Amino acid sequence: MALLTLVLMNTACDERIDTPAVNPSKEKLVEVSMTIGFADEADACNLSASTKANANAKGKGAFDVELVPTATTRADASVKPDQLYRLEIRQYKQNGDCYTSSGQAPADQIIGERFSVSLTKDADCQLVFVAWGKNSLKSLGTVALSKAQEISIDAATINAIPSTDMSQMPYVLHLKHVNVTSDGKITNPDGVDVRILLKRLATRLKISWDYKVPNYELIQIILQSIPRNYKVVPAPDEKSMNTYPSVMDQYMDIQLTDDQVSAAGKSYSCWVPANVRGINTVSNGPQYRIKENAPVGSSYISFIAANASEGKKKLNYRIYLGGKDYSDFNLNENTDYSYKINFKHTGLPVDDKRVTIIDPIPASENNENFVPTANCFMVAPGGAFCFNPYKYYVDGSISENELLQEWCASNKIQSVKVLWQTKENGDVGDPVLGVVNSSTDHTNIVDLKDGDNIENARIYCRVAPNTTGGNGVIIAYASTDGTGSALWSWHIWVTDYAPDATGNETILTANKRKLKFLYNVGKEGQLPMMDRNLGAMAGYVNEIPASPLDKSKTNGFHYQWGRKDPFPSSFSNENITEITDFSGDVPVKGMLNRYKADGITYFPNINGLTKTTSLKNAYANPNIRYCIGSSEWCSDSNKESLWGSTKTVNDPCPAGWKVAAPNNYAAFLGQDYTSPGDDGGANWLNNLVNTDTNMDDGGILVYYEKKGAGNSVYLRYTGYPAQTAFGTIGRRVALRSSTATVCFVALRNESDNGFQNYSITSGWWNQDSHTLRCIQEKE
Repeated sequence: MALLTLVLMNTACDERIDTPAVNPSKEKLVEVSMTIGFADEADACNLSASTKANANAKGKGAFDVELVPTATTRADASVKPDQLYRLEIRQYKQNGDCYTSSGQAPADQIIGERFSVSLTKDADCQLVFVAWGKNSLKSLGTVALSKAQEISIDAATINAIPSTDMSQMPYVLHLKHVNVTSDGKITNPDGVDVRILLKRLATRLKISWDYKVPNYELIQIILQSIPRNYKVVPAPDEKSMNTYPSVMDQYMDIQLTDDQVSAAGKSYSCWVPANVRGINTVSNGPQYRIKENAPVGSSYISFIAANASEGKKKLNYRIYLGGKDYSDFNLNENTDYSYKINFKHTGLPVDDKRVTIIDPIPASENNENFVPTANCFMVAPGGAFCFNPYKYYVDGSISENELLQEWCASNKIQSVKVLWQTKENGDVGDPVLGVVNSSTDHTNIVDLKDGDNIENARIYCRVAPNTTGGNGVIIAYASTDGTGSALWSWHIWVTDYAPDATGNETILTANKRKLKFLYNVGKEGQLPMMDRNLGAMAGYVNEIPASPLDKSKTNGFHYQWGRKDPFPSSFSNENITEITDFSGDVPVKGMLNRYKADGITYFPNINGLTKTTSLKNAYANPNIRYCIGSSEWCSDSNKESLWGSTKTVNDPCPAGWKVAAPNNYAAFLGQDYTSPGDDGGANWLNNLVNTDTNMDDGGILVYYEKKGAGNSVYLRYTGYPAQTAFGTIGRRVALRSSTATVCFVALRNESDNGFQNYSITSGWWNQDSHTLRCIQEKE
């Protein structure tokens, strides 16, 4: 696995690659002659940013991690391609526009043979070189650099490359500031001729371990927060230590098989994409390489060992990957990382924060926090609660869940399980409900007592501590093993956000924030609303979220009218408008993905089954959106009363809150509101803060106290899932109301920041899924 060196020299041309002519008054083409060479790859063991104590130093703790030299032989890691296969050269202006008449389309190039390429004279331009590898069909083309930086190679393609044959391995280099002179030279800004190292795209990772801890057996090894795809041309975040890829790209966990864990050699190696997360000097010793100090998205390995006599008792060792210095959390391309881990402790490592001691108790144990029943429970990370599943609360008073009681008249709730959960930040971070004891035992997160007793039944839930929050769903079954007919499910909103469900004034304390809309909603205003969409991890008042991640955290979940079940939203930092491929068992790009009870296995996104169904069947399948060519998803005769002005048993909001009515959104309009307008009717004047910038802001910032003044709240352009696709991402806000077919809608034109539709409109299909806001039930 050699490092490919591309040496550009001011030499004569033996071979010419023609490029089209251009208008000489705009661009001047010059001939640049170059030869190609190779250099060795880097070994992380030899790289150190400082002379301070580094990660190889041994100290106290449950284990030692040592970066060791990567063993290389001519028959293995030092194998080099025998050609520059499909070498492509592209030139870009500093603003990222491509010089379409410059460079070279993909073509094989003989090593060491001089050839000539036409480039455009430019004192400060960018050059990208990609040797795609043998038989590759990929190409950057002549798109803008920002689009080229979206091109990726699937990990499966790289994983198939043997270390003994590097002909299919891509090699890449991006030069951000070079001078192409009129006499055919390429120099750096100081005028020095450049020698260019074209880097191997992949990182080589090898781990070896020695686990000999008394009374414990190693049962799992998982590589976690590994980028799913290889971005060919990285797009470093210059605001965050030039880190890449984005934490909003797709990531995966690689779980070693049982045979790999128990193999006699006790080692494993693989290709992985670069994951450059930066430096954190707070991590200045071996036991400081912990989650609190690791930049978001950092890759790590989990070693999980089970107690020999009590299998539920486990030790989870978390080992962050990176360079030789304790502060270095980078996995660089073209670099080999070889780790030797020695587990050495006796007894429980209670003083090592890198180890989680798992001694699970049932969620019912020491859990007397009885709360009013609703279809959504808000709970802080590490929190616990219990509830009666056969009841629900309206205006603070208890009511009977007659639907559920009817459906389980013959077979009441016999078991409960975790259905799905999100991670903290898209595909990275910890699962927010936690990791269950086993595939059949979920009692450490959700437990049941007295399921046969309507009055005394209790479902207990305890969620994982030390996360930043997210969402999940727990589900009840009529069988004892959680595999029979599902009866009902409940949305668990893990969040520090805890607004008071009583009171009648605006509260602007961040985790208590709620908003009393005053403009256009009557003389007395209305009761306060939440500052965020249902299920959202953040809400913003008087400001625009700073980053794509912050914006996506405001999305929340989507709801079919009249139904309690949450469906995931878009989640992307790319300029996409539609997602159409929901097939397979691979996480969907651009969506907030969900994971099963183990926190690793992907929970499939099913966009929609093209049929209507009964409410009972829908609630037995809370992961499925039902839709058909008409507006309805529900086939029941009483579907008009699923939601209403008073909270119903189908309302998706937490206790004390209900789905907002159409007039509750009237503060967002710029003229008097009387009743919903029809689609295609007159557009309402808007009441925006960011009229001219909402496209770039990814949503609208709307005044809610006065027309054109006062406090404002951010509404995200989430788009929404319709029958066949998740569309209008980056273009549409659509907020569900308690009234069938009526939504607040802000739909901007595709070409500018103006609006095609901005109103409270009727005629919306009940089968479509939109975000919503919850308003207090009572003062």
